[in-house]
Formats: sequence, structure tokens, C-alpha cells
Amino acid sequence: MSAKISKEIAAIQRGLGEKVGNIIMSISMLILGFVVAFIWGWKLSLIMLGIVPLLGVTGAGMAMSLDDSLTSQMRAYA
Repeated sequence: MSAKISKEIAAIQRGLGEKVGNIIMSISMLILGFVVAFIWGWKLSLIMLGIVPLLGVTGAGMAMSLDDSLTSQMRAYA
């Protein structure tokens, strides 16, 4: 039982790798960046805060487009 659990944990760790750490680091850098920006230049920070949703939608669209193209390439190679 313990060997199976160790094997599953190792598989999860290989699957996640450094991804979770990178995500946490990126989110904390984003939040800290906005805090510093609001302290130093709150007017420009408010303008940038209004642009962030647009950047998020654009990034999501690019990710979906990349996913679709990778899927079609994998089908072509199969």
C-alpha cells in the first residue's frame, strides 16, 4: 500500500513539477507590482488596472488558439 502511494505521489510530482511554484510566484509578483504601482503612481495604476482585463482576454484567446493548433498538429501526425 505504501509503495503504491509513493508511486502515485511521485507521478503527481513529475506532472506538476515546478508549475505550481511558478504560478504562485507569478501571482504574487503581479499583486506586489500593483501595490508598489499604486503607492508610487496611483493615477497611472488606475489606468493600467482598466487595461488588465483586456490583456487577460487577449492572453486567453492566444492560449486557446495555441491549444487548437497543437491539437490539429497532433492529429495530423497521428
